[in-house]
Amino acid sequence: MNHPSKSSKRGFFALTVGRPIAMGVLFITSILIGLIAYGRIPLEFMPSGIAGSRFSVFIQNDGSSAQENADRIARVLKEQFDTIADVQDVNSISSEDSVRVRIKFSGEVQAELAKAELRDRIERARPELPDTVGRTWIWANDDGDVPVMWFAIVASERNADVTALIDKVVQKKLEGVDGVSRVEIWGSLDQSIRIFLDEEKVRGARIDLGAVIQKLAADNFAEPLGEVSEGGTEFILRSDMRFKSLEEIENYPVRPGLRLADLGTVERVNSIRDRITRINGGYAYYGMVQKESSANVVAVGEELERVMDSLEDEPRLDGKLSAEVFFNQADFIRSSLQQLKGTAVQGGGLAILVLFLFLRRARLTLCVALCIPVSALLAIAFESMRGSSFNIMTMTGLTLGLGMLVDNAVVVVESIVRQRGQGRAPKHSAVLGARDVGLAISLATMTSVVVFVPLMFMGSGFLGVVLKALGVPLCASLIFSLFIALVFIPTAGARVLGERPRMFQSAAAWLAPILGFPARALAYLIGAIRMVFFGVLTLLHRCERFILVLMGWPGRIAVVSAIVYLAWVAFASAASNGALGQNLGELGVPKSTAAAVTSTSKSILVSGSIAVLGLLILVPLWRRKGKASPERPERFVPSGTSIVD
Repeated sequence: MNHPSKSSKRGFFALTVGRPIAMGVLFITSILIGLIAYGRIPLEFMPSGIAGSRFSVFIQNDGSSAQENADRIARVLKEQFDTIADVQDVNSISSEDSVRVRIKFSGEVQAELAKAELRDRIERARPELPDTVGRTWIWANDDGDVPVMWFAIVASERNADVTALIDKVVQKKLEGVDGVSRVEIWGSLDQSIRIFLDEEKVRGARIDLGAVIQKLAADNFAEPLGEVSEGGTEFILRSDMRFKSLEEIENYPVRPGLRLADLGTVERVNSIRDRITRINGGYAYYGMVQKESSANVVAVGEELERVMDSLEDEPRLDGKLSAEVFFNQADFIRSSLQQLKGTAVQGGGLAILVLFLFLRRARLTLCVALCIPVSALLAIAFESMRGSSFNIMTMTGLTLGLGMLVDNAVVVVESIVRQRGQGRAPKHSAVLGARDVGLAISLATMTSVVVFVPLMFMGSGFLGVVLKALGVPLCASLIFSLFIALVFIPTAGARVLGERPRMFQSAAAWLAPILGFPARALAYLIGAIRMVFFGVLTLLHRCERFILVLMGWPGRIAVVSAIVYLAWVAFASAASNGALGQNLGELGVPKSTAAAVTSTSKSILVSGSIAVLGLLILVPLWRRKGKASPERPERFVPSGTSIVD
């Protein structure tokens, strides 16, 4: 056995190999940090920042026209919103009685800070807005966003009490979930004013109901009348002739001396607000929940699901309502990530199997295989520390680098095994083996990393976010795999590369034929191919010898002469009949050129005949100088128990 040199007792690798306890503590600490980060990192379907931060502002202005809202509300708010930093786009939709404004920021912003900025701009614009402007809503999402959840509240009956419970209990609890931007529930009852006429009184008074309805609609309106400018101040004129109370409707004159109250009653009743839905025979209130643009989809979806499950135990509902969840975006994200993680686990398992088939050492394979999960966990911890989420792109980046995570460890282990095979001590082999390949694997890893660095800073918007979300975890995992290969693998290799314990020697001897099966199968396949090739070559050689011997010199000359004669007759017949010239003429070839082609063809035919005759005569003469038959190899099946050998 070679004695350790002084060089193997100095340097970084000698320091790490000589302190196994410190390296073990550092290794376990790295795993714990990765596991904690994996449990706490937020889950998302796509990385944040792809769509930017979007907000919706809804302003209610009853009795107004679309043109009035566009001029007096939308334009004023847009001018104020444009003064906010990082605002990329402002769109407005003006309709009767309302204005909806959509604001998009160029990047990720804090939702509460952005809401405060929007509220501040609305208050600044308040003096310029009409006095009829009512409530204002701000939602930290766009109307086009996919809802986090679609659900239904099922009730056994539909009345005002159930509607009140949904509005005051169910909707309030859903809106109280952290990260929820808007909750909409359709199918609730709304109060409306109904006029119930007595048929006998209407017939007796001979009233035209169509004329009465037209007159009521004409007298119940709110219309803008235009603008008046005086002293540099603009005034908007509007006529508001809507009914204010039930008594005003009851006292409405149908004709002189006859009021609506004389023909029937005017009542405030509950009616369907927008739509009616039934599920399993019960009345249903259909609804959706949208999240804030910066909120985590999975966290919001899980909390909403918990709230839905707790509705049945809510004392205020008294068992009158039950919840049905149709779609939860959190479930979709979890299932997608689970499928991707399953694919990654399968790929990692196959990589470990290949390592075991080549190394055929359980402990050594385990040391190398640990690079895969530990590098991935450390990359996830890095993503968590930089405030990112665990999403489809992150998992894709880790999956792409899965096969490369063991490359550095395999190179280090192979170098240590080579040093060990030269008779050096285990620790000496670990230090020298890691030192020999340390620079090489560092440069190889850095070249893989620098390929993705320009991509991560290329473009902006959607492309930039996707490439960065894909490249950062991939590069981080490769760097961590290099760290593990240079720090932990030599320390572990110095202690696992030794003689197998006696209790495992019998198991190794029993597994040796099984683990050596791939090498033996490849050797037999190569042997079969070589045997078939040798057999075909020998058969062709013997057929050639048989034909040449059977024919002899007279036979060869006769065959060549017959071939040349038949070819010459066919060519001469075609040339004499003008077929060749005619065909060339149809192709647009001049007669002089056609004659030259015919002459050249005759020369080629004669030269080819002479060449065939020469081959039949000269090849046998040349073959007689060589070996009589192909040389049989000493063995068809390659020797050795290694696939590489």
